[in-house]
Amino acid sequence: GVAALIVVLSVMNGLKGELRERLLALSAHARVVDARPAALADEGALAARLRALPGVAGVAPYMDLQALAMHGSEMLPLTLRGIDPQREPAVTDLAPLLVAGQLADLRMGSGNLILGAALAEQLGVTVGDPITLLVPIASPDAPPEPRLRVYTVSGVFSAGIQDHDASLALAALDDVRAFAPAAIGATGLRLRFNDALAAPRFMTAVRAAAGAGMLVRDWTQENA
Repeated sequence: GVAALIVVLSVMNGLKGELRERLLALSAHARVVDARPAALADEGALAARLRALPGVAGVAPYMDLQALAMHGSEMLPLTLRGIDPQREPAVTDLAPLLVAGQLADLRMGSGNLILGAALAEQLGVTVGDPITLLVPIASPDAPPEPRLRVYTVSGVFSAGIQDHDASLALAALDDVRAFAPAAIGATGLRLRFNDALAAPRFMTAVRAAAGAGMLVRDWTQENA
């Protein structure tokens, strides 16, 4: 009985660890978001301060926008995430998850898009297909303004996590910023620590380095 219980607990712990690794493959251990409109004015200086903190293994910029993807008669909501393909490997493990295309395809001005496998399947698209994204842009003193852009599917990833595979699209950071340069709460920096499980212990130091006006959250808060 005890031996069987030990085996069951070991399997459960193994599955829990595998799920955590899959979840964090595309989710940084923490993020620092500018709650003010416009992109981070001192992004480079802030990134340097964060990178110098004990336990921090990497820092990279990002921008998230909520969008509607359209292809043929299919329409699906998604998160459009802008990343810097050269700096992204410092905070996520995207490259091993790619089943088509490569991270370097996300060049500024390329109009390329890397989709989650489930999202690509639901939209009925494959590499080389066009896809239209609609992003509602809101400003404090005007009604939301829809903006459209046609992207080309250049790659597909499979993380094994539905939240990523069915709802996430990746594009070049500057291309996404061009969609909404003054978006509130969408632009920031993502961090990776040497030990993901120790992330909560580092948050006090991260908040101090980030300064006023910044939203700071770690992965345990995001997935509570």
